[in-house]
Amino acid sequence: MSSSDRFENLTTLNACDILDPLRSYPLLAPYSLALFCENQGVVGTRHGQLTTLCRPPEQGGLCDPSCRSDHENALHQAISTRKPVVFRCRTGILNFFVPFKIPQAAHCCLIGGGVRAEEIDLEAVEEIARESHRSGISLLEELEKLPTCTEEHLEEVARKTSEIIPDLQNKNLYAAAFEKTMMRLGSIIGVSSELDRASSIEQVLNLVGETLMVLFDLAQTAVVLHGEDPSQSAVLHGLGPWLTHPVHLNEEQASVFTQPEESHPFLLEEEEVLQTLPEVTCDQALCLPLKSEGTSYGTLVLFNTDPHPREKLLIELLAGRMAARLHILSREREFDLKNDTSERIIKMISNLSLLDSREALFQRILEMSSDLLHASKGSLMVLDDDGTVLRIEASLGMNPELARGMRVRVGSGISGRVAANGKPLLVNDIEKDERVRTTNRPRFKTKSFISVPLMARGEVIAILNLSDKRDQATFDKKDLELLTTFSPHFSTLIERTETLERASALEELSITDPLTRLYNRRFLEQRMEEEISRCLRQDLTLTLILLDLDNFKNYNDLCGHIAGDKALQRTARILRKSAREMDIVTRYGGEEFCILLPGTSKKEATLVAERIRHAVEKENFPREKSLPLGRLTCSLGVASYPADGNTARSLINAADIAMYRAKSDGRNRTVLFDPTQKNGRISLA
Repeated sequence: MSSSDRFENLTTLNACDILDPLRSYPLLAPYSLALFCENQGVVGTRHGQLTTLCRPPEQGGLCDPSCRSDHENALHQAISTRKPVVFRCRTGILNFFVPFKIPQAAHCCLIGGGVRAEEIDLEAVEEIARESHRSGISLLEELEKLPTCTEEHLEEVARKTSEIIPDLQNKNLYAAAFEKTMMRLGSIIGVSSELDRASSIEQVLNLVGETLMVLFDLAQTAVVLHGEDPSQSAVLHGLGPWLTHPVHLNEEQASVFTQPEESHPFLLEEEEVLQTLPEVTCDQALCLPLKSEGTSYGTLVLFNTDPHPREKLLIELLAGRMAARLHILSREREFDLKNDTSERIIKMISNLSLLDSREALFQRILEMSSDLLHASKGSLMVLDDDGTVLRIEASLGMNPELARGMRVRVGSGISGRVAANGKPLLVNDIEKDERVRTTNRPRFKTKSFISVPLMARGEVIAILNLSDKRDQATFDKKDLELLTTFSPHFSTLIERTETLERASALEELSITDPLTRLYNRRFLEQRMEEEISRCLRQDLTLTLILLDLDNFKNYNDLCGHIAGDKALQRTARILRKSAREMDIVTRYGGEEFCILLPGTSKKEATLVAERIRHAVEKENFPREKSLPLGRLTCSLGVASYPADGNTARSLINAADIAMYRAKSDGRNRTVLFDPTQKNGRISLA
C-alpha cells in the first residue's frame, strides 16, 4: 500500500493527531507548536516548556502589532517555496515555519517558537511599548524570561523537522491516530467494567456522562429513558451540569427521540429538536438507541456534535455497554420483585466482574449457578472459534482431566442441540421427555437437568449445564427463570474477559520479538526512559550491556537461516538464564541483544557480561567449527548511567562504541566504554 493510499483520509484527522506525535521528538520538546492549514488557519496548538509564540498583544503575545503581516508573509513564503523559513519579528522573538502537505488535502505548515534572539534591541522594545501603550520595563522583563537562541540554530531545527515530518506521515501519523483510538478503546473497556459494577441507573448515567465529556469533549448530552411500565412517561436526563433537572416527555415528544423502528443511530435536525425541547439550542442531535436483548430502554442523545467515524464507533460501543447494563439492571429489578435472594446474587455477580482470567471466570460462573439451583453436577461448555465444537472449560462433579478431553459437535447430543437452536432446555425426566428420550447415564443420580445457552450479540458462545439437585428433586420453571435471568450477566462477563485477554495478548505482541520471545527494541527504549527518570530521582546507577554475535553472517551463509534462527533462540535462552528477574533482556535487532541492569554498577555488570560471553562460547552450535574462531562467539560492550551517557540514546551509543571496540580488538571479549574512544561504529571487514 502506498503512502498516499494509507493517508488519503488524513484530512479528517484532528490537529492533535499531527501535533501529539511531533511533541514526542526531543528536538521539538522545548518549543510551542501550532498547526496552520490553508483555508482553515491555525487549527491546533501544543505548548512545550514555553507558551509564547510570535503574536500581537490582543492575542496574548509580546509582539509589535504591525509584525502580523510580516509574520503571515513568512508563513506563506514557506508554503509557496516548500522550504523551511525562520522569521524574527521586531521584538526579537524567533519563529520557524516548516511546510508539508497531507495527500489529498490543503497545504499545511508547522509553526514553532517561544524563543528570542540573544541580544534585545532596547530601542525597538521601547518604541513597541510606546506604540502598544504598554510598560517598556514590563515588556522587557517578559522578553528576558524567554530562553535565547540563534537564528542559525533555529534554521537547523527547522531543517531537521522538515526531515522528520515525511517519516511521521509515512509511519507515525496514522499510528498516532490509531494509538489514540486504542487509548480511548482501552478506557471504554475499563469503563465497561465500572458499568458492570454500577448498581443503579443514576450511576450508569453519571459514568457515561463523565466518559463522554472526558474522552470526547461532549458537554451537551442526555439520555431519554422509557418508563418502567406503559403508564409512565419517558424522562430526559441531562448528562452533566448543562441540564440540572429531569424533563418528563409526553408520548409525542418521546416518539421523536425513541423511534421504535430504529436500531441504528439517527440524526434529528434543529427544527425537530426545537419543537420537542424549546429550551435546547442545537444544530442537530445524534441519537443512539439503547437496545439490548431485543428490548429498547431509551436513547442516548448527543447535541451539537458531528463525531469522526472512529469516534462514533467508540461512542456506539459505549452506548451498547450502557444498554447492556440497563438491561441487566432492569432484569435485576424484576428479580427483586420475585425473589428475596437477589441481594446475594448481585453480590456474586459483582465478585464475578472482578475476575480477570477466563478459567477462573468459567469455574466461578458454574459454581455460582450450582449454588443458586442447589445442583451437585454441572459443566460450562464453550464454543470454539469455528463455532462447530463445544469443549468443557469448567466442570463440577467430574474428573477435570476427563472433562478437558470431551468434545461435542454443534447439533449432536443434548448440549450440541441447545447450541444449535439457542433455546434453553428444561428436562424433568430424560427417559420420558420426547425432546431427548434417552437412557439416563450411570454417573447421574437423577433424571432431571437444565441446559442454558449463553448468548452474545445474538450468537451462542457457551452452554451452561446443571444436573443432580442435592436433594434429588427435579428442576422446575422457577429454576429455569432464575438461571436465564442471569445468563446475560454471564455472557457479558465472558465477553469482557475475553476482550481484555485479547487486548493483553495484542499488547504483548507489540513489545515482543516473535522469534526469541524477548522484549523488542521499542520496549527497551520505553523502559530506558523510565529507568533513567527513576535513577535521576533516586540517585541510582544503571548499566547497559550490548551484545553482538561474531561472524553471524558467515554462520547464516554456512548453515542457513533456519540454523541461524535457532542460534538466536539459544542465545536468548542463555541471556534469560544469566539475567535477574528485574533485568530487561531484549533483542535489539538482527544478531544484537541488549540487557538493561537497573541499580547495577559497571563493575558488577562486567561480571554478568563475562558470564554470558563464556556461556555463548561453550554452547554447542551446529557447524560452528567452520567459523574463523572455530566456534560461535559474541562481543559485548558495557556502558553505565550517568558516567557514560545521561540519555537513552547516548547510553546505547556508548555501549555500541564499546562493543565494536571489542570486535576490532579480536572479538569474543567484553569491553567497557571509555570516553576517550572514537565515537561511531568501527568499520570491520
